[in-house]
Amino acid sequence: MEKAIRLQCFQNLVNYRKPSSFIIKETFPLPPYSTVLGMIHAACGYTEFHPMKLCIQGTNSGTVSELYTRYSFSAGAKFEEGRHQICIEDGEKYGIFRGIANVELICENHMVIHIVPSEEEFDTVYHSLKNPPRYLSLGRYEDLLDIERVDIVKIHQEDELDLERDMYIPVENEWKNDEEKIEIFNGGMTVYNLTREYEITKQGLRRWKKETGRVKAYYCHRGMTLDQNAYVDDFEKKAALVFF
Repeated sequence: MEKAIRLQCFQNLVNYRKPSSFIIKETFPLPPYSTVLGMIHAACGYTEFHPMKLCIQGTNSGTVSELYTRYSFSAGAKFEEGRHQICIEDGEKYGIFRGIANVELICENHMVIHIVPSEEEFDTVYHSLKNPPRYLSLGRYEDLLDIERVDIVKIHQEDELDLERDMYIPVENEWKNDEEKIEIFNGGMTVYNLTREYEITKQGLRRWKKETGRVKAYYCHRGMTLDQNAYVDDFEKKAALVFF
């Protein structure tokens, strides 16, 4: 890797939902790899998966809890007056429940995302993020992404670098090559099971790949020092980057 696309962006209140959360929509502290890849694919107009390396970093001001309107229904459930709040007619009458629930929102999320696509797709990704065809969102559909700047930066490896922001770093056994592995010696950090790559089934549905579909990653806080295999760009010259 010799160059990358540096995306500096901001979101005011945002939810990157954890798949296992239902009663309260909990959020990851930073968007998972698949969420960022989906945003890039939407910007480029890609309809099939295009692999690319990412480094996701950010800082925020904590989280708040907010109420939202929740709709739920069962397939084929007939409308019952006094039980369902909404009636939908499509030949027959079907019932939908409407209520309130809680969602966890990250406040003032400042992010820097580095992207390394293939050489053939580099210009397409850069220009698509520089001039997106529509407002891009990251997280929920309504979580619009404020893109502050997009730059092409040169990157190189350094022996020792500090994290200037919080960052995802995959756990040791996720790395295919030992020479790329980043070893973390603080076992007390949170490990998230993040989604990354999908495939299209014969039925036309998206399914996470068995081997590369999910990534276990440490959530590393700023201030940590990495002493091997980290990158730095010529924009900040000191902030550590870890691509996966």
